[in-house]
Amino acid sequence: MDLFYIKKLIGIFVMPVPLITILLIIGLFFLFRGRAKRGTISVGIATILLIVFSFPMLPNTLLYSLERTYPQYDISTPVSKILILGCRHVNDRQLPVTAQLNPCSIVRATEAIRIFHKNPQATIITSGSVGVEPFSNAYMTKQFLVAMGIPQSNIIALEQSRDTEEEASNLVKLVQDEQFALVTSASHMKRAMTLFEIRNMKPIAAPTYHFVKESDSDDKGPIFPSADNLDKMERWWYEAMGNTWVWVKTR
Repeated sequence: MDLFYIKKLIGIFVMPVPLITILLIIGLFFLFRGRAKRGTISVGIATILLIVFSFPMLPNTLLYSLERTYPQYDISTPVSKILILGCRHVNDRQLPVTAQLNPCSIVRATEAIRIFHKNPQATIITSGSVGVEPFSNAYMTKQFLVAMGIPQSNIIALEQSRDTEEEASNLVKLVQDEQFALVTSASHMKRAMTLFEIRNMKPIAAPTYHFVKESDSDDKGPIFPSADNLDKMERWWYEAMGNTWVWVKTR
């Protein structure tokens, strides 16, 4: 099996929610088999993890630290290329392109547009493969950019890359030794920057799609458990595994 799919498969089962589910299933199995001690321990661990991950303190603290690794892009910095890393989409021709793209793709593309307006001579490079859809994420993001008024002549779609590592490898010749704006989700930026920099490229971080925000008001947000906090925890966990994998590969 391709290493790419092995990484994805392993990643699915060690994420917080699947891990908690597995622990609950194991615990229930032991309880039904009359092994109360083992079953209670497994269910207890799963319950503690669910509680800790569902309350805002831990997910917000961890994800905030990761998302603020790089500041927002300095719009006065001139660039000739703007790279948008691929995210997700679903091809449904009954819907407008704005509804087919996942919010992470929309927000990344919007940040690229913001930078482009200050650098109208720049080339926007979209990236992302087909996956299981008829059209690639690079193609769909390009269609969104065109719909938002960006000239097609200013856009290049690179459709071969399945993950960030392949995106970095496939873009070496295109960007060469030029500085370029690298647009991706804030939680993903640290791993992306590392993968591009170890290939001697010169990306300028343009993080966006932040999940943990500090309000200017005194409102600190909800303090009760929620699915949003589980989502934040999963995002941090996923990137922690990705950053660890990159660190191991580059030692």
